[in-house]
Formats: sequence, structure tokens, C-alpha cells
Amino acid sequence: MAGTRAETQGALQGKLEQIAAEEFPHRTAIHNIARRMVDRSVEPGERVLIWYDKPLGEPLASQLHLASIAKGASSITFFERDLAEDAQRATQIPISELEHFHDEQAEIIGDADVILIVRAEEDPTVITALSAERQRIYQEGYKRAHLARSKGEIKWSLILYPTPYEAEQDGRIYSEYLEEILKACDRPWEEVKRVQQKLVDKLNAGKTLTLIANEDAQNPMRRTHLVMSIEGMTFCNSTDGMNVPGSEVFSAPVMDSVNGQLFAEGRHIYDGHVMRDVYLRFENGKVVEAHAAEGDEGLQQILSQGVGARFMGEVALGTNPELSGPYINGLLNEKIAGTFHVAIGKCYEYKAYEGVPVNVDNGNTSDRTTNHWDITVSMRRNGKVVVDGEVIQKDGQFLDEDLAILNPR
Repeated sequence: MAGTRAETQGALQGKLEQIAAEEFPHRTAIHNIARRMVDRSVEPGERVLIWYDKPLGEPLASQLHLASIAKGASSITFFERDLAEDAQRATQIPISELEHFHDEQAEIIGDADVILIVRAEEDPTVITALSAERQRIYQEGYKRAHLARSKGEIKWSLILYPTPYEAEQDGRIYSEYLEEILKACDRPWEEVKRVQQKLVDKLNAGKTLTLIANEDAQNPMRRTHLVMSIEGMTFCNSTDGMNVPGSEVFSAPVMDSVNGQLFAEGRHIYDGHVMRDVYLRFENGKVVEAHAAEGDEGLQQILSQGVGARFMGEVALGTNPELSGPYINGLLNEKIAGTFHVAIGKCYEYKAYEGVPVNVDNGNTSDRTTNHWDITVSMRRNGKVVVDGEVIQKDGQFLDEDLAILNPR
């Protein structure tokens, strides 16, 4: 039986290689991404759920399917989402039914050992056609269905696949945009992980983290200056295991320790709300003032989603030099080398990350809010990362030459 199974898997691997060579120009890159996601996440005999947005996520979902079979998954289940169809249905059904909209999805996720996610909404703003109350119910239901991921109760790997919508929003030619993102997925990840560990060790030994950007902006409200305690917290060394493309080190600040202000230039999207030039001011961990030059109503709605929606659940440094940015896609933005990002909302509750014990739970857990909104700030213009008074990064460049692979070009 073992020999037959090995031969079958070998034949499937050959089929994957053939598909990669014969199909459209980016098929090889998609094939490699799928194989990497599966190799990092799936063990033989495990139950795999492939969750994807149709139709844009279908090519990668197909490759994930084949790669999972080749890896010896015991079962493979698909969950297809069409956000436009969801939005249309969510406007028509009774509120009582909407509250159970994601129950089936939650059940399917609960039956899996691993979830592989391809998010690729054709237009993520369609959900904002719902009333504020229906949006809240829909979004909270979705996040609760996926809560096992942030709690570390299920293995997962997620890619926000580049879409024409995002390229248009960023003023990019889609084919060039797609190629850039796919290239950012293909890094020397073992070397990146080794180098990032030195950065993690530095941060883990620190007590106070200061983040500064745009220090010379004439308008003081367009500057960023945040001070927070990281004492007792530890940072995760993240490459491409859970987010694709990857590259960051992340943790959470002590929840009530954050003071100062953040200004995130450009366009940002969360829960379908598009916002531009976001300003947040923190006092003792809480957002006490918030403005957006555009989309302010959406910003205020996001910050109203539970008592924890005005507190930080994550702080991180991006380290992928293949990403040029800026992007409207928050999960791409946050990985750009020479940036930092914070998540407004719930923290991760992992006890271990890729087998390494960590402490990233700062108490702003999912019972306080289901939100986790990553907001990225570039450090390349008059920016500094300061740990216990020592500048470790200036203008986006780490000062330690051993970290050069993490610097923007």
C-alpha cells in the first residue's frame, strides 16, 4: 500500500508540473505558491478545507486541491464565497436569519484540520450597500466563523490574491501588479527566517518601543509618534507560513500602554469601508480621537464594534523588499520593508507560533471585539524604530548590517 500511495503521489506531482508548464504565464508561480502553502500547512491524513472567493480565486484553489491530494490529505472540502451574492442575499433575508448566515461556514471550518484561504473579492465594497446594522451582523458573523484561526485552534494559510479592483485603486496595470505580488511570494524564506530571528531577539529583550514617522511634516497631525510597552510580550518570526506573501515580525503592546498619535497616509480598506489619510490619537492604550479625510463615517463605524475596537491588538515591522506599495490591500501593505503596522482590535491568542512558545495575547481578545484592522505606516521618510532608547531602524533601513536582507531597496 505504501508503495502504491507513493507512486500515486508521484504521478500527481508530475501532473502538477505539467499543468504549471502548459497553462497561462503565471500558472507556474501559482503552482509554486500552492505547493508551498500545502507543504507548510498540511500533513498526510489531515482534513483540508479550501476556502476561496470565486471566480478570481478559482485557479489557485484548483492548484491547492491538487497539491493537497499529492500531500496525502484524507479529505478535501471546498467553501466558495461570492461577496456580491452574499451582499444581495443579506439585504433580503430577515435579521434573525442573517444572524445565522455564517453558521454553515463555521461548522465546515470546525470539521477541518487545516484551512487554506484564497481571498480575492472582485469588489470588496459591495457589502457597504447593507445598512450599518446588517453590515455589523454580517461582518461579525464572518469573523466569529473564522475565530479558530486567531486563537490558534486550527492550522491555516491565507493569501490575499491580487485583483483588478486593487490594481485600479492603486493606479497600477494589473499584469504588472500581479507579477510584483507573485514575485514577493518567492523569497529565500529560510534565510529570511534566520535573519529575522536576530530582530526578534532584539525586540524580545526590549521594554519600550517607540515608532516615529514623518517627523518633519509641517502639519503636526500628519506626524506619527507612538510609545508603548512591550515588556513581557514576545515577537513572532513570520515568513510565509500563514500569510502569503509574508515577511514580518509581530507581537502586541501591553494593552493600556500605548500613547501618542498615528497618521496613515493614503487609502485603506476594512470591512468594505474605504478610508483615506487616517489619524488616530491614543491615550493609555485607547483611541480617543479619530479622523479620516475620506470615509470618516466608515472609520467611526469600525471603531464602534465592541469595547476592544479602540485598542491595539498587534504591533509589527514589515520586512519584504519585493513589495513597493503603497497598496489598498492591507495585508500587502503591512509586509512592505521599511514599514510598521498596528492592528486596531483583537490580538492573537497563540501560545506558540510555528512550534515556538510566544506571548502575543495582550488581553484585547475576541470577546472585546471581532475586529482586527491592520494599519500600515511607512518609516522611509524621517522614520525611526527605537527600542529602549536605541535606534535600530532609521528611514526604513535597519542599522545592523546583518539585517540588510530585510531592508527596502
